[in-house]
Amino acid sequence: MKLHLYILGLMIMSSAGAVGQVNIVWQAEIYGRTVDGLGNFQLQNVGSQPIRGHITISVRENISKTQVVTIVSPAFEISHGLTPFPISVFAGSGFNFSNTPIAAITSQTRNFPPGEYTYCFSFVPSVHGEESEECFDANIQPIVPINLINPADEDKICQKRPALSWQPPVPFPSNMRFRLQLVQKRLGTSIESLLMTAPLILLDNIPSTTVSYPSFAPDLQEDSTYCWQVIAYQNGVIMTQSEIWEFTVQCSDSVKPASSDNYRELKSLVNGNYYYATGTMKFSYQNKYNLKTLAYEIYAAEGGSTKVKNLPVIPLAYGLNKIDIDLTELNLEEGKHYMLKVYPFNEPPVLVRFVYQENAVIN
Repeated sequence: MKLHLYILGLMIMSSAGAVGQVNIVWQAEIYGRTVDGLGNFQLQNVGSQPIRGHITISVRENISKTQVVTIVSPAFEISHGLTPFPISVFAGSGFNFSNTPIAAITSQTRNFPPGEYTYCFSFVPSVHGEESEECFDANIQPIVPINLINPADEDKICQKRPALSWQPPVPFPSNMRFRLQLVQKRLGTSIESLLMTAPLILLDNIPSTTVSYPSFAPDLQEDSTYCWQVIAYQNGVIMTQSEIWEFTVQCSDSVKPASSDNYRELKSLVNGNYYYATGTMKFSYQNKYNLKTLAYEIYAAEGGSTKVKNLPVIPLAYGLNKIDIDLTELNLEEGKHYMLKVYPFNEPPVLVRFVYQENAVIN
C-alpha cells in the first residue's frame, strides 16, 4: 500500500512538472516603441510537456497613470524549450485600447508616444497550472529629437524679423503639430518662466518646420538677446520639445567682403555674423579624404529655408583647394540673406551665412 501511494505521488509530481513555469523573454527598449513590437517575444516552457494557454499583454503609461492597451491572444500550444510567439497568434489577438489621448495616438500610429511605460505579459494555462506573469519597464523617447536650425544657438543676426526653422523629431507623423515660443532675455528672470508666462511670440498648431516672422509681432530690437523653443504635440499630447536656444540681433558687426584674391579658410567664416559675397563665394577647403566633388547646398535664409537649385559642380583635388562658387547664375536676390551648407566627409556640416551683393560694398 505504501509503495502504491509513493508511485501515485511521483505521478502527481510528474504531472505538475509537465505544466511547469513559462518565462517571457522580451527586450522593452528595442521592441517597446511599437504595438507590433509587443508580439516580438519568446516563450520558455521549462516543463517537459507542451502547454496550451493564451497570452495577455497589458501596457500602462506611468507618468499619466493611464492604461494604454490590453491584448488577449487566442489559445495556442507552447512546446518544450524556447520558442518564439507565433506571428499568426498575435495577428489574431484582440486589441483593446483605452479611451485616452495616449491610447488614441497609439491606436492610430501603432507607435507609443514618449513616456515611461510598464509592459506586463501573462501566460494563462487553458486547463491547469499557475498563471505566469513578467513585467518590463522602458522610457520611450523619440529616435531623433527636435533640433533647432535657424537662428543658430548664440548666433548674431542682422534680421529684425527672421524666419525660424527646425528639424522635426523621428518619427514625424502627418498629424503632428508644433508650438513655437520666443521671448526677450531678461536679467534675473529664468528663461523657462518667461516662455511659460510672457512669450513675445507664441505660435501654435504649426504643421511645417519653418515659419516666417509673424506680421502681428513687433520688430526685434537691436542689441537684444532672444530665446526660443519648439514643442511637438499630437492629439493634445506633448511628444517632445527642443532645447532652448538664444540669438542676438546685431547689425553692426557683419563681416565685410574680403579682397578678390583672398581665400579664407571655410571654418573661419563660421563666426555667427554675415559674410558679404560679391558675385562669387570664395574660400579655401581642405580635402583630407580625396573626395571628387564638393558636397554643398545653399538655402534662402529669409522667408523659409528654400533650397537654391542648379548649383554648379565644384571639383576637388586632394589637399588644399581654393573654391570659387559662381553665384551670378543662381538668381539670388541683391541684399538677401542666404546660408551655405558644406558637408565634409565624416564631419558635421559647416554653415556659413552670407549676404549676396552684385557689387562690392564700399566702406
